[in-house]
Amino acid sequence: MTERLESREKVTGAARYAYEYPVEGVAYAAAVQAAVGKGEIRWVDDARARAMEGVLDVLSCENAPRLEDASEGELAVFQSRTVSYRGQFVAAVVAESLETAVEAARHVRVEYAEEEPDVRLRADHPGMYRPDAVNAGFTPDTEKGDPDRGFSTSVVRIDATYSTPAEHNNPMEPHTTLAYWDKDGSLVLYDSNQGASAVQSTLAPIFGLDPSRVRVVSPHVGGGFGSKGTPRPNVVLAAMAARAVGRPVKFAVPRQQMFATTGYRTPTVQRLRLGADADGCLNAITHEVFEQTSTVTEFAEQTATPTRTMYRAEHRRTSHRLVALDVPTPSWMRAPGETPGMYALESAMDELAVATGVDPIELRVRNDTGTEPESGKPFSSRNLVACLREGAERFGWDHRDPAPGVRRVGRKLLGTGVAATTYPAYQSPGKAIARAEPDGTFTVRIAAADIGTGARTALGMIAAETLKATWTPSGSSWATARTPPRPSRAVRRAPRAGGRPWCAPASRCADG
Repeated sequence: MTERLESREKVTGAARYAYEYPVEGVAYAAAVQAAVGKGEIRWVDDARARAMEGVLDVLSCENAPRLEDASEGELAVFQSRTVSYRGQFVAAVVAESLETAVEAARHVRVEYAEEEPDVRLRADHPGMYRPDAVNAGFTPDTEKGDPDRGFSTSVVRIDATYSTPAEHNNPMEPHTTLAYWDKDGSLVLYDSNQGASAVQSTLAPIFGLDPSRVRVVSPHVGGGFGSKGTPRPNVVLAAMAARAVGRPVKFAVPRQQMFATTGYRTPTVQRLRLGADADGCLNAITHEVFEQTSTVTEFAEQTATPTRTMYRAEHRRTSHRLVALDVPTPSWMRAPGETPGMYALESAMDELAVATGVDPIELRVRNDTGTEPESGKPFSSRNLVACLREGAERFGWDHRDPAPGVRRVGRKLLGTGVAATTYPAYQSPGKAIARAEPDGTFTVRIAAADIGTGARTALGMIAAETLKATWTPSGSSWATARTPPRPSRAVRRAPRAGGRPWCAPASRCADG
């Protein structure tokens, strides 16, 4: 068993997360959220807040500095009087202490010209439209054959509609940023994120900076579940506040505020139509998805895309329709698209199994395919049938009673069920810098995030293997890679001398 490189730091509490870095002269921010679901800000009264001892500044649409690039709506903090959803950040207090900032935020009064918000997702919403693309760059619609005719001429037909609710990420560590500006005008961010490079490349144009002048430090991340995959308003707010007061500023989004400001999985309405012969072999698949985005930024979850690859059918159609509501912008959350999409498809497959009288596992086996159903390209590997067979054997599928609520063990009712799923493997370019040091060690730098999955340990092992060396973790900062009889060499994943976290020069992104 390989020891996790950062394990001792974490179990002893020595690991520092974004909010915990000690910085001289630090101030604290607390945000004010919109109390209406839609409207315009008439005025902001911050007099009582400013009069409180320890308050340094109050920012809102009435006095906030202009951002160089406000094209990303969710990150255009305080750039407009428009309220697009309830809970949107409309003001922020910066104070000497967190307690003062929070109390002062309660005394900021915001007057609105309120409008009736449109917040309910429904498949027949008149504002439904076809997006140009869905998440990950997929085309929103695909069609092969004649799915309507294929369905209508099938012996067995399933026509069902499923809905899934909104789901919120809410990792253990909230979205947190410590921001300060160097004397040369560079921006330094200690930030909890799933990709320092993404934070750097996004924040640089917002503040009119060259990317080399944005340094992101993120050595430890207390979970993300996708919500920290792209920057959220807290990063911009912290950087803006730090520039306004001329001091480092810490801002951690309170748990209650995360539900509106840090992303969530969109609710969906999905219509599945399956047409099959009497033996359960599919002839037609239609998967129609209806989901929501915000009026601020478009995000379309790729819910129907797994249906394009799962099962064989001559006639097929998938589609995505989107409606912009007065709600926060949805975003990534743990297998975006695949999770709600496979729920609907597999539920329909179970209904087809009941309608045809075919065992649910056997039904899936009969509809397996060796080629990608829409393009006809062969899969490099596909082990769906093997997984189904192995799972069935492991918990006695053949001995189950298919009728629900009849198998008892003591006071417990035991049920059995089956569901399959798929998830794509994406590839994108990566950068790393390796240097042989005079003292016989190697220094390897890469802007990778470790959200608790052991990435830094795995990357260190990969580096050691590439250097033809054995991996021997040594303490929390070093992992020695020895190649006898040469002098020991080390793969560094730690701060430089002086305690300042290193960053890859090519990306200016820090340890992570």
